[in-house]
Amino acid sequence: MTRNTLIAAAAITLAASPAIAAIELTTNGDFEAGDTSGWVSFPTANSTFLLTADANSGGFAAEIFNNDIGSSAVIKQANIGIGLVQPGQTVDISFSARGEGAIGGVAFAEFFSEIDGGGVSSSELLGGAPLAINNNGYTDFNFTVQAGPDVSGGITLQFAAVTGADTGSVSVFFIDDVSVSIVPEPASIGFLAAGALALIRRR
Repeated sequence: MTRNTLIAAAAITLAASPAIAAIELTTNGDFEAGDTSGWVSFPTANSTFLLTADANSGGFAAEIFNNDIGSSAVIKQANIGIGLVQPGQTVDISFSARGEGAIGGVAFAEFFSEIDGGGVSSSELLGGAPLAINNNGYTDFNFTVQAGPDVSGGITLQFAAVTGADTGSVSVFFIDDVSVSIVPEPASIGFLAAGALALIRRR
């Protein structure tokens, strides 16, 4: 085997290697900073967004409590990954959650591709329905989504504790170990592999 063939084979192997690490985009997604830094909260009149020691892992998680009828208490990892996430790129989302609702109370997780200056280019209700959670223990959730055609404003992961229209509706939602990550596509390695294949074909 010639030296050029060896180099070409090595380049192809490198291009096929899964060695490129994922980039984590959240800030304080596990709440282990001991506060709610990195999160944006949009409360209702009486809802709360607090730390709790009732965690899935580590020492802290977050609890959203909402008992305002017909309302949505929201927390977000907002406009993350600006300049890193590319249009159409695969985004991996995971988190652990538990909770309960009464008289129409539910919890949702949503993903948005943000446009710089306002608006979104795409939105997705993760799982297509309220989260299937209960108060007996944490459930692990994993989703793979595609960024929209315009991510100039980054991407947003949003959680909402939503109540129904009837008196007594309550949503209690615990969240922990939140992760939003991307794996950058190594374009330069791809070009190297293409050149290597051409070199082998010329032999």
